[in-house]
Amino acid sequence: MSTAIEIEAALKELPLQDAQAVAQWLVKYLDQQAATASAPLPQSPIKLPDYAAQRRMIFGDKVLPNIVLLARDQERW
Repeated sequence: MSTAIEIEAALKELPLQDAQAVAQWLVKYLDQQAATASAPLPQSPIKLPDYAAQRRMIFGDKVLPNIVLLARDQERW
């Protein structure tokens, strides 16, 4: 049993009491998973690179053309 369809078919073949027991277990399991997933994990803030500073370091104060706009001007609509 590896797919949801196979599991659903097997559950339909179970007696009602057994199916209810599986359903109760599943609800408890999902509640536990939701509780652990919603607990905030202590993480340090993510430090993103300063792309503007890198660009200034490489190119200086040059103004680079927007290649996308230049390509759109050349395309035929």
